[in-house]
Amino acid sequence: MREIFEAIGDAIAAWVNPIAVFFGGAVGSLARYAIGRWASSYPAIETFPWHTFGINVLGSFILGLVAVWCKDADRRTWFLLFGTGVCGGFTTFSTFAVETLTMLEKDRVAAAGAYVGGSIAAGLLGAMIAVRIARAV
Repeated sequence: MREIFEAIGDAIAAWVNPIAVFFGGAVGSLARYAIGRWASSYPAIETFPWHTFGINVLGSFILGLVAVWCKDADRRTWFLLFGTGVCGGFTTFSTFAVETLTMLEKDRVAAAGAYVGGSIAAGLLGAMIAVRIARAV
């Protein structure tokens, strides 16, 4: 009987991490969708993709916190839930790339350059601030 319970426990344990990524990804994707819907009602979104910019910077900040707080091996599942899942579903490099390409196709080279440079700089700054905060707490 003990072997049966151990086998069941092993089977459940094998699925914990993939399920954490699955549910975290769902939460992050839904949050990104909701913010995108909310932001689309503002005219400034038509001239510059502020919603994607903000989402990616916020995601970098959150991932910085999660990376520090979950660096221990016993918190791996929490990192997979919040880092890989939530932040992975929330942030979006592909949308960033397409929005940049769209600006370039419309000859909005300065806006595209500001978007790329600003996204990278703000994302790094967000992650750096988050790591410092997380280490201080």
